[in-house]
Amino acid sequence: MVFPRTFLKSRFARRVYMLFILCALLPMTILAVISYVQVNRVIMSNELRGLQRNAISQSMAVFDRMIFLDKELEMISSLPAWYPEPGGATELHRDYDPLSLHFLGLSIFDYHTGRYTLVAGAEQSFPALSGQLLQPLSSGKTMVLTDHPGEGPGSVFLIRRIPGRSLSSYAIARIDLKYLFDLHDDEEESIRLSILDEGKILFTNLPGDHGESLLKALPSGDSLSRGFSWSSESCTYLSSSAHIFLKSRFAGNVWRLVMSEPKEIIHAPGAMFRNIYVPVFLTALLFVLLLSMRQIRKSLIPLERLKESTRMISRGELVSHEVVRSGDEFEELSESFNTMAIKLNQQFNTLKAMAGIDRAILSLLDTDKIVETFFSRIGDVLPSDEVGVYIRDSAESSAWYLYAREMTSREGRHSKPAIIPLAIPAEELEPLSRYREYIVLHRDDDLPSYLHRLSSQDMAMFLILPVMVKEGLFAFIVFAERHARERSPDYIIHARQIADRMAAAFANASLIEEMNQLNWGTLTALARVVDAKSSWTAGHSERVADMAVRIGKVMGLPEKDLVTLNKAGLLHDIGKISTPRPILNKPEKLTDEEFDIIRKHPEDSSRILEPITPYRDIIPAVIQHHERFDGKGYPRGLSGGSISLCGRILAVADSFDAMVSDRPYRKGKSMDAVLREIREEAGKQFDPRVVDALMQVLRDKEE
Repeated sequence: MVFPRTFLKSRFARRVYMLFILCALLPMTILAVISYVQVNRVIMSNELRGLQRNAISQSMAVFDRMIFLDKELEMISSLPAWYPEPGGATELHRDYDPLSLHFLGLSIFDYHTGRYTLVAGAEQSFPALSGQLLQPLSSGKTMVLTDHPGEGPGSVFLIRRIPGRSLSSYAIARIDLKYLFDLHDDEEESIRLSILDEGKILFTNLPGDHGESLLKALPSGDSLSRGFSWSSESCTYLSSSAHIFLKSRFAGNVWRLVMSEPKEIIHAPGAMFRNIYVPVFLTALLFVLLLSMRQIRKSLIPLERLKESTRMISRGELVSHEVVRSGDEFEELSESFNTMAIKLNQQFNTLKAMAGIDRAILSLLDTDKIVETFFSRIGDVLPSDEVGVYIRDSAESSAWYLYAREMTSREGRHSKPAIIPLAIPAEELEPLSRYREYIVLHRDDDLPSYLHRLSSQDMAMFLILPVMVKEGLFAFIVFAERHARERSPDYIIHARQIADRMAAAFANASLIEEMNQLNWGTLTALARVVDAKSSWTAGHSERVADMAVRIGKVMGLPEKDLVTLNKAGLLHDIGKISTPRPILNKPEKLTDEEFDIIRKHPEDSSRILEPITPYRDIIPAVIQHHERFDGKGYPRGLSGGSISLCGRILAVADSFDAMVSDRPYRKGKSMDAVLREIREEAGKQFDPRVVDALMQVLRDKEE
């Protein structure tokens, strides 16, 4: 199984993986740990209970063997043949097998003499017996007497009176501890036995000095019977104890039997369980992890693909199509995503094309160019078999113009639209004014006459969109199809949006045209106001403007400079508003003071125009139209190229009109005289190039 390196770099993968761990692996691990601890606890509890049962069972077995030994001693002591007569010689029974009777030795003790007489077995070291110690035997009980030598196991003796003999005669036998505690030399016991008598070790088979460690670790109270743990230098034991109630039958102390077992042996089942359980758990855990990672990866791969596709879409790359074959919701999501990407691509291309149309048509101010731009771009947004744009000639006229798309090549390129004049009856236009959104007509309908040219091309369906400007029908657009098919809502919405943008473009063009007419009308009115101060100058400003523009055209000036010449010509004498009327109409020669007033009108014109921002570009020509090419003019005495070209042209046009017109102080000169004088002043008062251009204008006019 192969996993990508970026498997856990995904926040979703980490979230799902952590959720899986919290919901599955964590409870599973906790349950496994609890189970393991509980199993070990149960094993330990069972081992401890088994040890306790073993201790109780062993204590009862020791007690039973003590009873058996007592019976055996009672039987032996009841046989007179085993004992010598008083004062007689002792006859030892050397053929006596102590193992058969479970005693190491048997002797007779005479209390009066304090003498021990060996009857059978090997010589033994018997404890000293006093009368107080032997007193309980008078009631017929058997005494259990122990001897603790200090090192090694102690000795256990049974003492009872010999029936039929003197009251001071007692049989004393040393018990074989191997029999008493059921010990075998050929067996290795894991459970160790210890017999405690009055806090001392009577017997133990613990190795080495472990017995001393046991004595030091003995707890007090009930915990001794419940079980306890203790350690020596080399081993740790778990122990349990039980009482051997000898006093119920014998005279003597209460023994405590302690069973001990090394913990490593007790823990052996737990270790075996751990050795099996842990690998099984880890294997199951690894399997679950791998399976979960595989499932997460199976879900993550389509998610990563869809994520990358969304990034591509955010970057504007709308051609990505992710195919996911997972057979679940991701596959459905992939199909929906691809559908969305296709629609977004279509919408994006449409919006992009529409934005291009917006920028193109809204930046134009000429109706023909607006329509031409519309035809060049509309195929990218709204494909159709044929398109027609109908534009009204004027608001009061029934004359219309059809702009039709004409094919010029097999590749489908279009030339400039053909312009066809039409006369459309008012009754056919009435539905367009009433249904302002759109109208759909089919070939079988009663088609209006304005659709005949399109219907003759075998068109089957027509989508008509009125274009309203100033609440009136200014134009309408027709999309024609050869096959009748229902247009999608998106198509109609986009077509309506394009029609609205065309309306805005036509409105802008109309508004700009009106503003231009208003502007030129204002300029003409201002010029007439100036000229109206004197009957001799009526129409002078308009004639100067017209002549200046003609000279500029001959000299090849751009449209911008021609507009400047036109404006400057109309307003070049606006400063004369402040000139007194008597001076303007004086038939005699002007005095120096009066001439100085006249000479101020170029600067007065400049001051009047300066606050009007759109007219600042004409100020140089206005203020310089009385400068001379040789530098002898006014108001600043500029010469040659330091005078703007428009100023030089305006000076020639102004002087020409002044020479040919009547003045109060003289009659207008003849054309020949004027032309002769102007030629003579070429290079002096006038720019020679401008003079040549004037001559060309006059020649063209004569032709």
